[in-house]
Amino acid sequence: MKRSRYFVGGLLLLIGTLLLSESWWKDQLATWNSQQVTAEIQPKQPETGEFEFSNVEPLSWEQLLTVRNRFHELPTLGLISIPDVNLELPILYGLDNENLAVGAGTMDPSQHMGTGNYALAGHYTQSPTALFGPLHTLDIGMSIYVTDMKHTFQYEVTSLETVPPTQVDVLEPTTEPTITLVTCTFDATERLIVKGRLMKQTPL
Repeated sequence: MKRSRYFVGGLLLLIGTLLLSESWWKDQLATWNSQQVTAEIQPKQPETGEFEFSNVEPLSWEQLLTVRNRFHELPTLGLISIPDVNLELPILYGLDNENLAVGAGTMDPSQHMGTGNYALAGHYTQSPTALFGPLHTLDIGMSIYVTDMKHTFQYEVTSLETVPPTQVDVLEPTTEPTITLVTCTFDATERLIVKGRLMKQTPL
């Protein structure tokens, strides 16, 4: 009887450890995927894409594993980098779940780097280095860089706020060149919105 209690206790402890570590392993795989796409990036502009934010699904093992076989097929447009928080991710055309399993997705088919409101969405993770998890450590004044591999656009963070998912005015077009980064909050009930203004454009 005593052995049986020890066995059950040990089994429950193992299950609990695995459940707690699942998000960590997901974050590690997401980081590895992002690095693979970033290392061999070849910008391409597809004709179609998915831009319905409400269709975005929570990050899953299936997405993380499936996308590994499609690295060279992904619609990569460039890179986003925020050196102060060690963020470097590929930018992909649209909000397909596979796109968001490796990087940041564009939120409008007509947007362009360096003009208007350049809006990108990405998954929140508990890791400060995976996908858009690092956005939660940003401060006003930090620099955000995006590149299409022909030009680099430097933005400066001007605001950070949390809004309900129904507040979509943050994505409206702007006359001044701005950038908008969108991810979930810790409990996924709201959205973290990072805004920045264009400071400089540099040819590569």
